[in-house]
Amino acid sequence: MWSAETTVIEMARYLNQILKSEKPEVVKKATEKADAILLDIHLAEIRALVSRTQVDVAQALGVKQPTVAGMERSGKDLRLSSLKRYVEALGGKVSIDIELPDGQHRSFSL
Repeated sequence: MWSAETTVIEMARYLNQILKSEKPEVVKKATEKADAILLDIHLAEIRALVSRTQVDVAQALGVKQPTVAGMERSGKDLRLSSLKRYVEALGGKVSIDIELPDGQHRSFSL
């Protein structure tokens, strides 16, 4: 159990130790699942930031509310075109930032 004195850095070091000792395929699968969950969480957060309901987004997309709920559901593998439509229905724009192995970044607007 972590004490009140435990810092974020210590927890990160501990996590890195665990990840180093785990099989690479396990780490990859866990990372992919975490990334998918983060995407799902952010869709609902983005919608909330612009004070829109799922019904509002559904109307803008020309779909029913359960479709929007499905897009926001944990584990849903969203296509980029669906993400673009969702964000544009909120009045936003989508761009992608790609980080290459050497640390370079390339951004693309969709």
